[in-house]
Amino acid sequence: MQSSSARTDADFEALYERHWRYVYRLCFSYMRSAADAEDCTEDVFVKILTGNLTFADETHERKWLTVAACNLCKDRLKSYGRTHTDSLDEEDAPEIAAPEEEDNSDVLEAVLALPPKLKDVVWMYYYDGLPTEEIATALGRPPSTVRNQLRDARGILRTVLERSNR
Repeated sequence: MQSSSARTDADFEALYERHWRYVYRLCFSYMRSAADAEDCTEDVFVKILTGNLTFADETHERKWLTVAACNLCKDRLKSYGRTHTDSLDEEDAPEIAAPEEEDNSDVLEAVLALPPKLKDVVWMYYYDGLPTEEIATALGRPPSTVRNQLRDARGILRTVLERSNR
């Protein structure tokens, strides 16, 4: 993608169409409210419109969007005085927010209940398919920390899922 001064409306529309569903689902996983997720999604894309951003390729776009959406949602939750454990009201979830078939499991619920630092690395590793080195770069953490956080998250998820399957 070109810098914002040379970016056309068509370039932005193509970027938006490629990623808006992903950004919305990510924001919804944090905000747990359709209205808040829509606001955050819009604000992430406004940052692209108003910023002088250059993306090397679609992978770079997605990484930037992931980090921007996570950070924006965390900041909003702090300013709202809310936590990531607020209850999810199913009526708030519009059709578009419905996760893919595999996401309708206890696994997604368990992932969303993880502490934010663990949830971020699990989401980026398993849902985005990013290697630990890229996650470390995106989050500003050492790769060994990311690997340790993945190990810790797997342990928590194993325990939670074993309890729910009894």
